[in-house]
Amino acid sequence: MLIILSIIFFNVGAAVAGSEFVLECEGDEVSGWSFYCEPPAPEVDEEVVQPTSTTEPKPLTDEEKYPSTAKMMEFRKMVDDIKHKAVLDSTPENVLAYMEINKVMAEKAGKFTDVWQRVLFETPHLDANVDYPLAQAGMGVYQDQMRVIQEETFKKVAETSGILFVFEDDSVCGMCKKQGEVLKAIEQMHGVSILAVARDGGSNEFYPNASIDNGRLSELGLDADKFPAPTMALIDPKTGQLEIIGSGILAADQLLERVYVITQIPVGERY
Repeated sequence: MLIILSIIFFNVGAAVAGSEFVLECEGDEVSGWSFYCEPPAPEVDEEVVQPTSTTEPKPLTDEEKYPSTAKMMEFRKMVDDIKHKAVLDSTPENVLAYMEINKVMAEKAGKFTDVWQRVLFETPHLDANVDYPLAQAGMGVYQDQMRVIQEETFKKVAETSGILFVFEDDSVCGMCKKQGEVLKAIEQMHGVSILAVARDGGSNEFYPNASIDNGRLSELGLDADKFPAPTMALIDPKTGQLEIIGSGILAADQLLERVYVITQIPVGERY
């Protein structure tokens, strides 16, 4: 019996040795002696996303937002305290302490002024002297140039807008008479026409043929309580828009300058 079993196992082993063992693993055939299916790969947990904090950042204090201002306020408080102490208790030590702190402030102010000037020297767009000369020699040249520009502007404006002169009778308004003289000289010098209007129906020596107000001045907003005589204004004949030049006596150069400012320089750009 033992011999028979040995023969059987020998034959089976020989048969197996001549062929490969075939095993099916999850639908795929695997051959060879490693007939065990590989264990499934372990599941990997998805990355856990930590929730973001919803706590809002703490708002900055004034001291944190404006540290230099905070330091200056502290310095001023210290100076005031030293001064008040010296006034309330004027011992030599307290007065000396106030004198010392004043010296410190003077030195800081002096350094600030010096640096300011040096920066100004090398920054032309901040230096007013570039556009408005401060030296006497430069002022003369600048004024001559501006006078020519203002005269040309005045002539152009007079061609498209009416120059209105509101006055009252010479007997009650001596300034109106003088202003009439100035305006007549401007007319003759620059070849322009000025519309003179008598608010009270009176006369002006230099404008004997002036118009008499029929209520139109009030319609334009030129009431006597707001604009006393004499008053000068620019008026657009097409739109009726009014630009006040000024009230009271205006010299010729003042009048030309104001017309130039009103018509040529946008608000906020003069200085």
